[in-house]
Amino acid sequence: MKTVLLIAYYFPPSGGPGGQRILKFVKYLPEFGYRPIVLTVTKDADFPARDESLFSEIPSTTRIYRSFILEPYHLYRRITGRGSEEAIDIATLEKGMRRGLGERTASWVRANCFIPDARIGWLPFGVERGLEIIRRNRVDVIFTSSPPYTVSLIGMMLHMITGKPWVADFRDPWTGFLSAPQRRFAARKIDHALEGAVVQKADR
Repeated sequence: MKTVLLIAYYFPPSGGPGGQRILKFVKYLPEFGYRPIVLTVTKDADFPARDESLFSEIPSTTRIYRSFILEPYHLYRRITGRGSEEAIDIATLEKGMRRGLGERTASWVRANCFIPDARIGWLPFGVERGLEIIRRNRVDVIFTSSPPYTVSLIGMMLHMITGKPWVADFRDPWTGFLSAPQRRFAARKIDHALEGAVVQKADR
């Protein structure tokens, strides 16, 4: 049986369709001859939705590795006055452009400083943890599920360092996504360049 390293931000306790997609892969890939290993973020990450009940659906034999992520949303909450208990969706900052100064400032920062997305703080920690997983396990293929598109960058770097085959899964378009930040000038060029690099380097 071949081993596939699944890299995803959305995984239980994260709720929503992104987490469900990876959860189903974990449950059914063994039927097709693949043993899944999961790399995701720590359980206290700032998910838009949480569903603790999904833990019961993870097969007991699945190896799950979690790594630290530097989340920027605590700063966003301070700027906008949002409570710590209030979940923040990806599109919130764009909707915020029609609101107060704090919301507009947060939107500009997200669009021009966090490229490709606000989960970029996972990149160094995800790559480090991924290399550790690949060294400890006989990983045959890397599979990334985006968005967030930082996940694709983690997969690309692991692919370039290790030479392992890499499948880049896009649940939504990258720069063409409806809720994508309205970037300007250099930020837009960088975002498009990253998207192009991922598409070019991925094996599938």
